[in-house]
Amino acid sequence: MEAKKEIIYRDKARQSILNIVIYIELNGYPENAEKFLARLIEFGNSLAILPDKYPVCIKQTLAKRNLHCAVFDINYIFIYKIVNKRLVIYNVINARTYNI
Repeated sequence: MEAKKEIIYRDKARQSILNIVIYIELNGYPENAEKFLARLIEFGNSLAILPDKYPVCIKQTLAKRNLHCAVFDINYIFIYKIVNKRLVIYNVINARTYNI
């Protein structure tokens, strides 16, 4: 069995996750924001178990870079790929902004 890959969150991904959590908090749901943060991180970390489970992104600009898109909770997409045996999460975007 292959060892779990190291997971790296790029600055843009970290900032996106922080923005999502802040948005939830500012809308009056601090407890939910904390729980949602844990779910986001758990999902991101789980991508290292089966990184090819999710397909290469449909959007051409991302597909050219061989980036994978994993949908989380219907509204968010984790954009990632394997680089030197590490799983690198480049960004987490709102699904509505992902124009095909």
